[in-house]
Amino acid sequence: MKFKHLLGVAIALFFFAACKKDAPIIEPPVVIEKEDPLEYAHDSISYSIDGITYKLSKYSSFYSASNRQPYSKVDSIVGNGYYISGIKDSVLYSRKYGMYNDEQKVDIIFIKTYNKASMLQSLILRPKDIMDLFTVGQRNYALDYGRDNIQNGVAISISNGFKTYGSESFRTPPQLSADAQNNSKFEITSLKKLKSGTYILEAKFNATVYNEKNVSKKLENGYLRLVMSKYDSIL
Repeated sequence: MKFKHLLGVAIALFFFAACKKDAPIIEPPVVIEKEDPLEYAHDSISYSIDGITYKLSKYSSFYSASNRQPYSKVDSIVGNGYYISGIKDSVLYSRKYGMYNDEQKVDIIFIKTYNKASMLQSLILRPKDIMDLFTVGQRNYALDYGRDNIQNGVAISISNGFKTYGSESFRTPPQLSADAQNNSKFEITSLKKLKSGTYILEAKFNATVYNEKNVSKKLENGYLRLVMSKYDSIL
């Protein structure tokens, strides 16, 4: 009887092992993550002037960065030379993005003054974190960009000679009054980092733009998208 009992157990174990061997192995489902369509986005800007809407786009629009003397003032004039001084331990840093089509070219300039000790030296002095220029929120229009360089914020220049800031030359008096952009607005509404390391900036804006004769036009319904890769921060 004991032998029969052991034989029955062995047969049961045999069939259990056979069933286990034949049972299909269920692999966990493979999750295919959808690629963010913004990875294929490119820079674009749109706005209206005199009832005409302009749309400009480009795959890469960053093309220059610069250092300027903040709080510039003329110390002396010798012949045609102007000697400028200002706050020596600081620098006004700006980044320029340009987009164009067959009709117009537009430059968007982001502007901020930094203490030199907080910056890194590459080809020029630059902020340790370039993205500090692009945090979400509103920006002032820098009316004195290229001249006194006191104000932080943004500036816009259009190829037809109209821009949001005044004369850059000390040879002429300041062109714009302090209220020149009182009814204007520039707001960065979104700054999104993609998995690739690319940043997508979106902004909406309106402004008054002026030419050298102080003729003004209203720039309305402005929308900006910038695609900034991790390689854009070397300057």
